[in-house]
Parts: sequence; structure tokens; C-alpha cells
Amino acid sequence: MTIIRGKHFSISEIDLIKQTISDNPTSSRRELSLLISQQLDWRQANGNLKDRACRDVLLRLEQKDIIHLPKASYTLKTQRAGVKKVHFIEPSQDIFGKPSDFETPVFKIVENSAERRLWNFLVDKYHYKGCNIVVGRHIKYLVYLNQDIIACFAFADAVLQLKARDQWIGWHKEQRRENLHLIINNVRFLILPWVKIKYLASKLLSLSAKIAADDWQRCYNYRPLLLETFVEKQRFCGTSYKAANWICLGQTIGKGRSGMKYYKHGIIKDVYVYPLIRPSLLRKRLLKSGGMAP
Repeated sequence: MTIIRGKHFSISEIDLIKQTISDNPTSSRRELSLLISQQLDWRQANGNLKDRACRDVLLRLEQKDIIHLPKASYTLKTQRAGVKKVHFIEPSQDIFGKPSDFETPVFKIVENSAERRLWNFLVDKYHYKGCNIVVGRHIKYLVYLNQDIIACFAFADAVLQLKARDQWIGWHKEQRRENLHLIINNVRFLILPWVKIKYLASKLLSLSAKIAADDWQRCYNYRPLLLETFVEKQRFCGTSYKAANWICLGQTIGKGRSGMKYYKHGIIKDVYVYPLIRPSLLRKRLLKSGGMAP
């Protein structure tokens, strides 16, 4: 039994994947992911094939040396999410104050197509990185203050390899492979530009930590132990993360990943983590070998 991205793959399913690759030697990785997701009947709730998720599974199986994929058609283009125009009117006045002037913000999980379109639209329009496709396990939030949307959040699977984080934990390759699912990444954090409430960012970060951990457990049947994120040094100082008790572990070296290939982009980022349990217990859990991903 092999477990990738929370899905159990039996020996017969792995054999089917290998046979499909062997029977289609001229097919691209995309074509193979479509074929294999069809044969495994791996579909989303709306009936569409999970071909993007399947492609990610194939890459991870290749990394484990279980299968061998055809050479990738390498591109550094970021996959953009389908962003559609929505009816959204910006408030005529900015929102001022401090968190204590308002009720506690409400984090609403993005669950239906209308909410997804709205989240994608807001992030694409107002976040400097835009709205990219999130592959793998993830949860998106619209954050409300009374009836007004004030922020967007997203958490997703952790980065595969991250030197500062991996050294801080002290795990070896096998331990990382078995326990990486216990870390989730804050991949998007946007406060809408007309929301000018002092200290709101750190307040939302503090609230999001427990909320995301609880919701992740409900959605994926296990509880994460550590949050991680990146802060671009040329743009931000990380003040809000520090105020919310996130820990800065160091910096990246200016490399990114496209598929399973790494490339130099020169953008240096600070690496932050937030333990959801005591650090001493956290390391003990993350260094435990012999466990299995859910």
C-alpha cells in the first residue's frame, strides 16, 4: 500500500499506472494523468477528472522511484486559476479603527462555486501575486467583519523541501517524507486595501492558526502540527507575523520549483513557522519514523 496526498494506492493500482505509462510511450505527462485518472475513476465532486491532482501524484511516485515518467515539457509559467468577473462593489469609505472596536472576524470556508469565483477575483485583483492554481490539499477562506469581506486566506500542503525549516526540525529525508503532511503552508493572506484597521493583520494571523488547524482536521481527518509561510524581503518586513508569534527561521536562496525542477528566480524570502503544539513535542512528533500519511 502506497499513500500519496492522502490517497491509498494498492499494488494493483500502482501496476495499472505502470502499465498505462508503458502502453503509451509517446504520451505527455498531461495525457497520462488524464488516462490514469479515467482508469482509476478519480473524480471531483462535480464529476470532473482529478487530472491535476493525478499529475502531482505521478510526480511524487517518480520521486520515490516507483515509476518513470516521460521527459517533461519544461516551462516556468505559473498555472493561473480561472478568474471570472464577479459583481463586487468596493466600499465608498475606508474602514478605520482597531480590532477591539469590532466584533471578532468570522472565517468562512470557501465551499461553493460562487464563493470560489469571489475569492479568485479578489485575490487576483488585489494580491500582488495574483490568483494561481492551488494543487493538492487546501482550504480557502473569506473573512468577514459584520457583513463586510475584509480579507482572504488560503492554506495548502507544505513545500516539499525547505532548508531553513528542515534544519530547524532536524529530520532526515525519510522522516520528512512520512511527516511532511503535518505541516501546512499559508499560501495567501490578503487584507483588502480599504480595510485600515490597526493591528488587524496580526489579529487575523492569530485567529487563523487555530481555525485552520480545526478545519483541516474536519476536512482531511488529521490535525496539522506546524504552519509555514514565506515573506518577500523586498516587499515586507514580516512585522505582522512576528507580532502574531510566528518564528523567523532564516531565508530562502532565491530558487523556485516548476513541476519537479528547480530554477533560480532571485527573490529572497524570509521563512516563518508557527508551531501548533509545544516546540519540544512538535519535533518529537515530526521526527517520528514509521508513521503513515493519512
